[in-house]
Amino acid sequence: MRFHNKHLDLLASGQTKILVFDCEFWHVLGETGDQRYTFPPNEDFFFVSREIGGFLLNKNKDGSWSYNGPFFVTLSKPKREVSFPISKYATVEPATARKLDELEDSLGLAWGVSFPSRLSPEGNEALEEGLKVYANDPNVKSHHKPPSWYGTFMKHYAESSIIVKGTGDIDALKNAAAMYGFEYTPPKHVIDIALWNHQSRRKCGTAKLEGTYNCIKRHLDPETKELAKHLPLEKAHNPSTDASMTLIVALYIQSVQPK
Repeated sequence: MRFHNKHLDLLASGQTKILVFDCEFWHVLGETGDQRYTFPPNEDFFFVSREIGGFLLNKNKDGSWSYNGPFFVTLSKPKREVSFPISKYATVEPATARKLDELEDSLGLAWGVSFPSRLSPEGNEALEEGLKVYANDPNVKSHHKPPSWYGTFMKHYAESSIIVKGTGDIDALKNAAAMYGFEYTPPKHVIDIALWNHQSRRKCGTAKLEGTYNCIKRHLDPETKELAKHLPLEKAHNPSTDASMTLIVALYIQSVQPK
């Protein structure tokens, strides 16, 4: 579809290609002193993308934008220690989600730090089974891509303005580059809606993405409301849905900037 949006024109910062995306992560256990990877503050694990969803917007010569639907991919487990993939952050079938929930209860540790070297034999059994259940989910299997897929994605990434919430997704891509040996080239421009977290807490009572989206969606201008009708806004923590919410929040933030 083609559409016009004056707020998107401003967000693009002169670029003709906008990439909006969101990731869910593998938690990968790091090694002390390893400088190749970007770690969250005070943690000994780092993130690599497990699921990536979003869409590209391309500007046409007549000033309109083109949207051709979302993309969604799942990526293999790194050949290192990883923690359990919980259902809340997994785009899986309901039966898979129920099985993951059952197995999570048997880990004996918080899922985010449930690495094999830290688990009991029973916890390790639950982790191994959970990784198999996740990998064999029909939605995960049908969207699976090998690490070579990053080459295509990173080409678009380097040619685009990107819209994200926080730096976690960017760090995960840098970590993937270090892990798989491809070059990380930064995007043309970064729009990070997390910079609006303070205002979001004040206006909406939360800085979380879904809460902010639900708070501001009734205040959207007509062009943005029309665009939202065509985006996959069904389920939070589905990367394509989270990317859609991120775009709509970014457009709202742009619309309330002082003229």
